[in-house]
Amino acid sequence: MNLVKRAVLLVSGERYLVLSITLVQTALVSRLLTPEQVGLSMLGVALVQVVDGLRDFGTTNYIIHEPTTSQQSARTAFTVLLALSLVFAAGLFASADLWAGMYGQPVLAPYLRVLSLSFLLVPFSGPLMAMMRRDFQFASLMWVNVGIGLTYAVVLVGLAYLGFGALSFAWAMVGSAAAAVALSLAVRPEPGVYRPSLQGWRTALAIGGFSSVNTLLTRAYDLLPIFLLGRFGGPDLVGLYGRAQVLSQLPDKMILGSLSTVILPMFAADRRDGRPLAPTYLASIGNITAVLWPISVLLALIAHPVVMVLLGSQWLASVPIFQVLALASMLTFPAMLTYPVLLASEGLRDTLTASLIGLPPSAVILFAAASGGPLAVAASQFLTVPLQAGIALWFIRRRVPFGLADFVGALRISALVALATALPPIAVIALTGRGFALTIPEGVLAGFGGAAAWLVAMLVLDHPIAGHIRETIRPVMIGLRARTRAVWAGR
Repeated sequence: MNLVKRAVLLVSGERYLVLSITLVQTALVSRLLTPEQVGLSMLGVALVQVVDGLRDFGTTNYIIHEPTTSQQSARTAFTVLLALSLVFAAGLFASADLWAGMYGQPVLAPYLRVLSLSFLLVPFSGPLMAMMRRDFQFASLMWVNVGIGLTYAVVLVGLAYLGFGALSFAWAMVGSAAAAVALSLAVRPEPGVYRPSLQGWRTALAIGGFSSVNTLLTRAYDLLPIFLLGRFGGPDLVGLYGRAQVLSQLPDKMILGSLSTVILPMFAADRRDGRPLAPTYLASIGNITAVLWPISVLLALIAHPVVMVLLGSQWLASVPIFQVLALASMLTFPAMLTYPVLLASEGLRDTLTASLIGLPPSAVILFAAASGGPLAVAASQFLTVPLQAGIALWFIRRRVPFGLADFVGALRISALVALATALPPIAVIALTGRGFALTIPEGVLAGFGGAAAWLVAMLVLDHPIAGHIRETIRPVMIGLRARTRAVWAGR
């Protein structure tokens, strides 16, 4: 467990560094580009991400899942990934004009052609980074990901400033893909993985096949609002919804972004050692919700000043969309760990079955909501998210049995902590008398008040995370006491 704790701390540090870079980059770019330009870039990225789900073909998860040596698995994964990347890069390059004509946006054609270049670079970094995850080399992985994020931000902001518009995002993707190759080889110089091999290809295809189809369905559904709003509303509505979605996903990136890199190897290790998965799953959702719920509630309450600081006044129309999406994100927690739990419990087919059951009716709901604009699309998640989460939970309990009382018990403290976190910002909102339209200083007061209430509640209620908080605080307190004694002794 010490190895897992260290991994979580390293990955958390990485995510917070990358998140800080992303927030600064978002604040700058949102002031350099218009909602329409940002919306155009999101349409292009959405198209590429759907294709990317097939191109990856689950190869990185194959490396982590395999109990045999990772060197051979990486060679097989590289071979499959390179072949698929060549095919999809050529297909995307050739079909760029078709996509541009479909959306009536000529800029999409050069945008997609530039992005196709990044496909050719990913096979040279993906297997190496997967090997680092498998071997718990999260210190090395941290610097690689920070370097990738920094490269993307510098290229994006620089090109946006120079007037490249939506194409700034495309070239930033190519630059970050090149940085990923260089940094991966620098920290794990194993060029031997680039020797083609098809040993174990049947296992790779078995894992990759189900993984890729499921990823394709999930990504296509996640990006469906972008496609619908782009087709029927226009790039400006895409930009507003997309930016609100980015902000609402900050808790997810902070929590699951930190844990997801560790969780799959952790569940895989439990399976290899014959340990039950239910305790790890329940502990994980308890830890996730203890941070996800309070942050989501806090963001919904101070959405107005958050948008003003991070995006600027031209994005204020996204505030209600942001609030709705932030609250809806609180319902996603049961499904957050579906893939790693089912993969570790030999239930990979169930991930596809769950998607086939839950995504079609959810897509129908989204189609019906799209005519009402981005706010209606956001509100539809209060129907679609519980539906999908309930289906995921049913499949998880089939493979990893646990009682509903245990499930509710794992969430009890998280609910109380979220309530405590909400009280200070609600008090600030009530005192101002202007509803959610807080000024930036008022938002800072509400935010720090909510954060302090969260910390106190975690310590008082003795949530498992509180132990890690105490371990972090203890050296600081010891140092302060020592300095205080030294000062008094000097007098």
